[in-house]
Amino acid sequence: MAWGLTFLLLGGSVAAVEILPPQAFTERFAQALGAAEPSASVAVRQELRLTVRTADGNTNDINLTNIYGEYRGQPERFDDLVQLFARAVRDPVPAKLQLSRVVPMIKDRGWLAEIAPIFRSRGHEPLFEPLNKELVIAYVEDSSTRARYLNTGDEVGDRNTLRARAIGNLKRILPKIEMRPHEDGWASISAGGNYEPSLLLIDEMWSTGQIKVDGDVVIAVPGRDALLVTGSNNRAGLKAMRAMAEKLATAPYRLTKALFVYREGRFVAFDPN
Repeated sequence: MAWGLTFLLLGGSVAAVEILPPQAFTERFAQALGAAEPSASVAVRQELRLTVRTADGNTNDINLTNIYGEYRGQPERFDDLVQLFARAVRDPVPAKLQLSRVVPMIKDRGWLAEIAPIFRSRGHEPLFEPLNKELVIAYVEDSSTRARYLNTGDEVGDRNTLRARAIGNLKRILPKIEMRPHEDGWASISAGGNYEPSLLLIDEMWSTGQIKVDGDVVIAVPGRDALLVTGSNNRAGLKAMRAMAEKLATAPYRLTKALFVYREGRFVAFDPN
């Protein structure tokens, strides 16, 4: 596979930067991560997959697909991405789950199908709840260096209160929520870059009429950092938002290009007909 090229502007001149293909990137990343954290054993499992065994004996499977997407967009950040992973390897996982750090993360069912076999190989299932036919609510323990997905073996107390507790934690850690309208009839909502889709779970955002649109609220969550909104009667907004969702759903940390409408207190698949 031929290497790609991207260009960086350096001191007024343009310099070509070679983009490693996935397998070469995986091997280089493994070498760099091992050098950055020599106490860990890093091995290439397959293309864009690593196995990392830490000094305390824990073994983790790492999927580099999203990291590779970030690297392709900004190859100059390769060392930063390695250091980000090295800090996560260096930071010990707390022996006991910290419920005050558990927050909900919206994922699609494709992600669930991909991640479930990894959990099962460790004797558990991923801890999740269905949101609708396309999306699920996963739960993560969010620390300064990692977000660890919870599994059915984690002690979370009463499962019936987990969602409310996690949403409360989310509200506590979220930065200011901002809404930016676009000329073609839709708006983007930002909240720090990690939990925008999780805002779907904050019901008062959607049920009180504070987000004013033409018709019912229609949203898209094409990526981890993307939440788009328009109205069900806004044909231009729907067309433009759908096009943007399709574009963003190909980026790193992608979710789904599908649209959802808020009706009777929940988000369901949007049918324009």
